[in-house]
Amino acid sequence: MVIKRFVVGNVRTNSYIVYDENTLDAIIIDPGANPKMFIRYIDKNKLRLKEIILTHYHYDHIGAVEILKNMYNCSIAIHKKDVEGLKDPNTNLSRKVFRKPISITADKVLLEGDVITFGDIKLKVIHTPGHTEGSISLKVENENIIFTGDAIFCDCIGRWDLKGGSEEKTRNTIINIISKWEDEVKIYSGHGEIANMEYVRRENKEFLYILNN
Repeated sequence: MVIKRFVVGNVRTNSYIVYDENTLDAIIIDPGANPKMFIRYIDKNKLRLKEIILTHYHYDHIGAVEILKNMYNCSIAIHKKDVEGLKDPNTNLSRKVFRKPISITADKVLLEGDVITFGDIKLKVIHTPGHTEGSISLKVENENIIFTGDAIFCDCIGRWDLKGGSEEKTRNTIINIISKWEDEVKIYSGHGEIANMEYVRRENKEFLYILNN
């Protein structure tokens, strides 16, 4: 398995191409902007883009989706509870930020426990609501790797004050889901650096505050 991280857009969103180096089957997680960057990498490495997976609907995670879908005829997947927000430029904030509002219809609806397969790689969907109703994380089968979107970062947690966000659900996700992940688990988040949960437990003050209050 190969993971290639791209940092894109005005808020430096982490986008990831993940692929099986044997079959060259690939997915993209949260292509937030700069579609030409992804296209160059995909074409250079002769990848077969199967799917675009969105951890949630915010503008900075979806900006390159339509161009990539049209280029590679791949499907778009998002959690059921974020389907409508992906369509609504006011909810996904693209109307406020971009000249051209973004409205995207998902091809595939994801739910807790679903497994996404490409080549010999499998990603399990973990519903981690709070940042949005349908925020998800993606656990790589047989690897200590989880793509967390904006549920948690190495040094803070995702905000809950935007439409669809919830402090209560964020707290529940942190306490009952994320805090259960083992120290060895590496989080590949939507912003910031890659870190393991041992680092998060030691350095992430917002994470620690929720656990202790």
